[in-house]
Amino acid sequence: MPGPEARPPLLTPHRSQALGPGSVPVPVPVRVAGVVAVLALAGVLAGAALSGAGGASRSARSRAAPRSRAVRRAPTLVLHDRGGRYGAIPGWLPRPKVPVDRLVTAGVGHPWLAIEGDTVRVLLARGRAFVTAVGPQVPEEGRFPVPATSPCSFTVTFAQPRGAIPLSARAFTFLDEQGHIHHPTVTLAGGGRLPGRVAPGRPMTLTVNAVLPTGSGELSWRPTGGKPIVSWDFDVEID
Repeated sequence: MPGPEARPPLLTPHRSQALGPGSVPVPVPVRVAGVVAVLALAGVLAGAALSGAGGASRSARSRAAPRSRAVRRAPTLVLHDRGGRYGAIPGWLPRPKVPVDRLVTAGVGHPWLAIEGDTVRVLLARGRAFVTAVGPQVPEEGRFPVPATSPCSFTVTFAQPRGAIPLSARAFTFLDEQGHIHHPTVTLAGGGRLPGRVAPGRPMTLTVNAVLPTGSGELSWRPTGGKPIVSWDFDVEID
């Protein structure tokens, strides 16, 4: 008589599917909870990795791009006059009252001290002219040691002469910075005897030579004798 029929084991939430010996039944809820925990841990690790990468990227960008700093610049001063031009003299500066590059006049009652190279209008009792003195020219420039004296040459020009202008070598004198008077030699430019007067309407150029000490001095002209009517200040420089 056959025995009772063997039945297969039932799968229940509290039984294990393992058929071997020693198997331990694992409930289904426990297995689901384990899977959820693993997935949650993987999500946490992935988020941490992404957060670290983003932070590193932001740090690299922060190092690559320097912070902007406010730079204080000095104000630019622009000068302009009423006409809108640049570089004009500011209006608040005092204006010179003496005209520049003006032509001065000297006469018997109005002597004048000019600077070599200046032209002076000389008015005499019976004549007038524009007189210019230029110099000195020295042949020993650049010598060392510097000599105490040097030959000096001046050029005196009479332009637009009118009337009677007396002329003589004695009318020209030099005064050095020590107060000594020197009497020069006076000739026509290019050589020739000095006439007694400047011919009207004919320009004349003279050469005035003297040996002068180094330093400042004055060339004076006394066409009528007495005090100089016009003098020119100059410097003898050898170095």
